[in-house]
Amino acid sequence: MSKTRTVKCGIPQGSNLGPLLFLLYINDLPNCLTSSSASMFAVDTNVSTNGKTNDELQERINVDLENIHQWLLANKLTLNKDKTEYMIIGSRQRISNLVLTDPKIELGESVIKRVHKSKTLAA
Repeated sequence: MSKTRTVKCGIPQGSNLGPLLFLLYINDLPNCLTSSSASMFAVDTNVSTNGKTNDELQERINVDLENIHQWLLANKLTLNKDKTEYMIIGSRQRISNLVLTDPKIELGESVIKRVHKSKTLAA
């Protein structure tokens, strides 16, 4: 049996309670979205929106990313920007109709990089 120790602050790393409390803590994140939806699995969150033009996509997602940024600040959380990326999904025809320049997607003051494929924890 492990030795008993007094914890003065926080949850011990590796405890069963830590992940559950974290999920409860971030459970309201989707409520801050106005034009997008969120899919959450463990610590992985995917935000998706739709639009017919680059400008529409850029506007919708940037508004909600700013909402997420404010939510993170209010909840004293940070985001690993190196693991944050975006991808445009659609039929070849729809994607070819979009302007060839990538939309400028930002979170706070950081520009998010575009990828053409990605893995998620839920996959």
